[in-house]
Amino acid sequence: MSAVGPLLSEYRKMNRLSQLDLSLMADVSARHISFIETGRTSPSRSMLLRLADVLHLPHKDSNLLLHSGGYTAAYSELDLEAVDMAPVKDALQLILDNHNPYPALVMDGSWNVLMANRAQQVMTAQIMDGRGPPPTMNLLEAVFRQDCYRPLIENWDEVASHTLRRLRKQVLAFGKASDEALYKRLLELSPPDNWEQPNDSPADGPMLTVDFKLRGHFLTMFSTLSQFGTALDAGMEELLIESYFPADEQCKAFFQQFAA
Repeated sequence: MSAVGPLLSEYRKMNRLSQLDLSLMADVSARHISFIETGRTSPSRSMLLRLADVLHLPHKDSNLLLHSGGYTAAYSELDLEAVDMAPVKDALQLILDNHNPYPALVMDGSWNVLMANRAQQVMTAQIMDGRGPPPTMNLLEAVFRQDCYRPLIENWDEVASHTLRRLRKQVLAFGKASDEALYKRLLELSPPDNWEQPNDSPADGPMLTVDFKLRGHFLTMFSTLSQFGTALDAGMEELLIESYFPADEQCKAFFQQFAA
């Protein structure tokens, strides 16, 4: 039996849809969806693209669905250093440079750091305090490791618990092997007790902050995550731009002096 049926069924169930739900969304009969999933019919390339679209599959998963049906990929997956990605890299560098004096970085879909602005690079060097480059280029692992960011984050339990809960949602929602592997690695790095239980105490503010203690300075920051909205490349679609902002005047003054 073709692999496309079980894979379509998996994506449908991940979206918590019945065969009837999916058929109505794709404007086909529920019988046709059933026949695809059981291997009684071979869907056309256009049908698989339609189903991927209504299921809101990421480009990588759309390609996988097409491949399982015996068709070529619909979306490229280029390395950031590829010639065709030069305008994308230039745009990312512009975003990073314009965010100085505050830290900002670019990550792939598995939270591996690909680019960083000058503020982020200098701050990382001070965090490592002459011990060389960070032991990992994965941002979430760096937060959890004792030889990296963990000892310097004053509210580490809160930040780590939030990170694990968010990553678990990604694993359950998308089922990516890389997310699941990262999730398991973080669980092996002594996560906080009761991390699965959200803190129900009154909030101190409108956002979660990361409270860093760096060389006698107490830095309170929050971050935003941005992505390209019109990406037709699978790798470009997953790129994440994380930008940090000061949450108080003391932190703002530190980074302005830091840059000078």
